[in-house]
Amino acid sequence: MTTPQTGILPPASSNGLFMLFHRRLGRRVDQACKQLVASWPSRVAELAQANPDAELYATLGIGPEVWPEFFGANSKPAQLRAFPRIAGAIHPAPITQCDLILHLRAERYDVLFELADQFTQALGEWFDAIETVQGFRYRDRRDLTGFVDGTENPADDERAAVALVGSEDAQWTGGSYLHIQRYVHRMESWNKLPVKQQEAIIGRTKDSDEELPDEDRPLTAHISRVVIEENGEELQILRQSLPYGSPSGDKGLYFTSYCKTPAVFEQMLTRMVAPTDDGRVDHLLNFSRAVTGAAFFAPSIEKLRSLAE
Repeated sequence: MTTPQTGILPPASSNGLFMLFHRRLGRRVDQACKQLVASWPSRVAELAQANPDAELYATLGIGPEVWPEFFGANSKPAQLRAFPRIAGAIHPAPITQCDLILHLRAERYDVLFELADQFTQALGEWFDAIETVQGFRYRDRRDLTGFVDGTENPADDERAAVALVGSEDAQWTGGSYLHIQRYVHRMESWNKLPVKQQEAIIGRTKDSDEELPDEDRPLTAHISRVVIEENGEELQILRQSLPYGSPSGDKGLYFTSYCKTPAVFEQMLTRMVAPTDDGRVDHLLNFSRAVTGAAFFAPSIEKLRSLAE
């Protein structure tokens, strides 16, 4: 029996914290570092139990380059690989050089701060934090563009079926492939568009949140690019994205997805940024620019604890 990390499956939270870490120059993961990472699930559980109203959830993801130092070069998830470099991309899909991600979410930000501070101090000898972004729920789970986000997410038991590795890679069951991209929205330009044009770019209505009929939805609409069918079934990922930003600075979406395979995210991103079989790309990217991108694997709680052995 394997237990997924708590931050993967539960529904969206009101607050999020996304932290990227890079291994310090000249330092390698040793047993002391492994012991600290092995104790991470217990730290999360203790803080969650002490603050039940916070509904604290947490995920620690490990990148492919540093993975061998934690689990060994011959012991890794079958599909663990770097963030994709997409040939022929018209829109940027930059790759961020980082090794760990801390994805925290809760109903209270102070608890997120406390847990993130504990992690940063504990691992500071080996890893430097290179990006820290606070996310928040906007209205009724909308993106800052005004459209509901995550409407294609699986529901109920399907969330685990989509997000978690199963018997196809038995050694890593309960884990999940995690991808992130931070997008910066051009809100001034977006807000000047008529609602009908915004709806054509997204592929859904703004108020009622209904998909536009196939005959009215452009092939360049965001929905048209990321909704992919194979053998009559829609490919799915579990999104845990949140808006972020400040009134006087950058603002946008911290895209976060979990899946039992990295292939689905890679297909969706390719259809967004590069002309594929239909020669189109996602026109939403004329108003939203990716500035980071990274891939990780979030092992089960049991696998993290095994690092203490």
